[in-house]
Amino acid sequence: MRVHDSPNYLYVTVMSRDGRWAVFSYQELFNTSVGEQAIVIIEKDGRPLGDDEGRIAFISANDKRSGQRKMRYLKSVEVHEHLWNQGCE
Repeated sequence: MRVHDSPNYLYVTVMSRDGRWAVFSYQELFNTSVGEQAIVIIEKDGRPLGDDEGRIAFISANDKRSGQRKMRYLKSVEVHEHLWNQGCE
């Protein structure tokens, strides 16, 4: 793998405490409008989110349809490297 190709093998997972999760490719986050509005939310109207909102939330606001990529009770945001391509030329 060439160094400049490495972003092609990265993806991000966003998971909530209630078991919901979403996946974003590196290219989606950094080369499309989706990444401009992928937001971790910790406050609303200048105040911390309440327990009913999860204290930390996430929304992908530029998605055409809301759904799995809008979540409360955010647990983690992780960056992964897909290694299936090792050994391929």
